[in-house]
Amino acid sequence: MLDRIATHADLVAAINELAAQWRLIGPVARPEPRCQPPVRYFYEPVERAEQIDLSFSYGVYSPKRFLMPPGETLFTFRKTERGFTAEPQMEASPTALIGVHPCDIHAIQTLDGVFARDFRDEHYFARRERMFIVAVDCPQPCTEGVFCRDMESNDAASGFDVMLYPLDRHSARGTSPADHDRYGVVFGSDAGRAWLMGDGLPRTRAPGALDARDFETYQRRKQAAFPRALSTPLDELPALLTRSYDSLLWQATAQRCYSCGSCNLVCPTCYCFDINEENDLPLSTGARVRTWDGCQLREFAVVAGDHNFRARPQERLRHRIFRKGMWIQRRTGHKGCVGCARCDRACTAHINSVEIYNQLAEEG
Repeated sequence: MLDRIATHADLVAAINELAAQWRLIGPVARPEPRCQPPVRYFYEPVERAEQIDLSFSYGVYSPKRFLMPPGETLFTFRKTERGFTAEPQMEASPTALIGVHPCDIHAIQTLDGVFARDFRDEHYFARRERMFIVAVDCPQPCTEGVFCRDMESNDAASGFDVMLYPLDRHSARGTSPADHDRYGVVFGSDAGRAWLMGDGLPRTRAPGALDARDFETYQRRKQAAFPRALSTPLDELPALLTRSYDSLLWQATAQRCYSCGSCNLVCPTCYCFDINEENDLPLSTGARVRTWDGCQLREFAVVAGDHNFRARPQERLRHRIFRKGMWIQRRTGHKGCVGCARCDRACTAHINSVEIYNQLAEEG
């Protein structure tokens, strides 16, 4: 059920008010004539709402880096007469993340579960708790190859402050809507409600009977627009993977793998990291730095004595698919894969997750 109705002009004005106190992040179009499509979208800091395209197709990268930076200093330390002192480093400015699709909402919830498990990662949650999220629903698949419906992540009921449903989206993806275009609004938090309804007259209106009917039509059309790509139901994937551990498909597929880690780089739920100490030459000061790491890199599982637990590409490929399709869900209760297909698009060897799952299913 919708809480309010807002126009595109209403939202632009409201987002620009956010910009006065919050850092704005949103999908920005970048022309790339040599690529297909020739315009691609990236989540970037912006100054004004007019720079954000709420009707964007998909982000090449997810918003993950604004919660878990590719590199960050955890703390600095220096030598004193009595030993060493450490100073935690926390960089977490209030951030409004605009235009997040449902699959990436699910991915953020997975990261929330990961970084709250066993012990709370204060650096992650310092940013997470200062983040205001405005999500935008997808009326149709954002691009070819996505399988978010199969992973049950093309709808989101929580994990956002405001969800927008583009009720008047009749034009093609990537075309900015007219100012009068309607968005159905669902509030996910008190902060979201206060944003659009606080301080004087609200800049939205209550939904009427026509809006309710159009929202029902929107949901029916959306259900029909998203095809199923997997031949195996989501709840049967763990069993499929378990019986396929020794499949020859892993070796056959991994023969094409360059172990470049592109899939790890673009995945919205990959969270592995490495820790390094960076010291000055006198060893009097230094910093502990966390950087992204990836399980597809050859050196990822190397330990003392140069032993590598996953030295062969097929072992690394199997490990990643098992994590995405089973292990992360078992450990955290959240999805390891949201079906965004960023890994498939980024793979220079054209390794495709859906094809792997379906070929394993054919093996029985």
